Amino acid sequence: MRLLLFDIDGTLLTSSGAAGPAILRALSDLVGRPVGLNGISFSGKTDPLILREILQANEVPEEQIEALLPHALQAYATLASSAITADTVRALPGAQALLEALAPQHNTQLALLTGNIKRTAYLKLDAVGLGGYFAFGAFGSDDGDRNALPPVARRRAETVLNEPVAFQDTVIIGDTPRDISCGRAHGCRTVAVATGSFDVDALAAHTPDIVLPDLEDMDVALAALLD
Repeated sequence: MRLLLFDIDGTLLTSSGAAGPAILRALSDLVGRPVGLNGISFSGKTDPLILREILQANEVPEEQIEALLPHALQAYATLASSAITADTVRALPGAQALLEALAPQHNTQLALLTGNIKRTAYLKLDAVGLGGYFAFGAFGSDDGDRNALPPVARRRAETVLNEPVAFQDTVIIGDTPRDISCGRAHGCRTVAVATGSFDVDALAAHTPDIVLPDLEDMDVALAALLD
C-alpha cells in the first residue's frame, strides 16, 4: 500500500495570510498586551511551534508559554473559523485535479501531514472543496515537532486500512525544506513542490527525491507520486 501524505499550505492551497491575524489576536488576548510577529516565518512549521516562537520573540517567560499554549491553540482555532473562508483561501493550480486522479488509484491512500492543527486544516481544505479527499492525517495538534508526525500518520493509516504500511512506501509531498527533512528522517520518499515560498533550486538544495515546479502537469505529478 502506498501512502501519500500531503502538506496543505503552499502545496495544495494558499490562505492569503488569513491565519496570521487570528494567531496574533489569540495570543494578544491571552497575554494581555499586543503581540507582534517580530519576523517569525510560518513556512513548514507546526502551529504549536509558530505560537511558541511568537511568544518567545515577544519576551513571554518560558514557564508562562507552557501554560498558555493549549489555550492559545484553542483560541486560535475559534478565531480561525471566521478568518478562514472561501474568500480567503484558494486551491493552487492543479491540486484538485491531481487529488481527483489519485483518489481511485489501486493500492494508494491519500492522507495529510501538516503543521496545521486538525480543526484549521479542515477549515482550509473545506473552504476550497478538498477536505473530502482526506479521511485522516497527522497534524500539528498531534505534536509540535514535524519530524514526529510521519509515525502518527502511519499508525492511523494502518488502523484505517487494517494492514501494515511501510515508510519506504510512504511519500511526503510538501513545499518547504521542513517537509523534505521530516520525510527523510523516516526513510520516506519526498516530493517537493515549488508552489510556496521556496523555488525549485532552493528545494533541490535539500535533496528531495523529486522537485516539481507545480502540480499543473498531471502526467509528471502522477509519475512522481506513483512510479
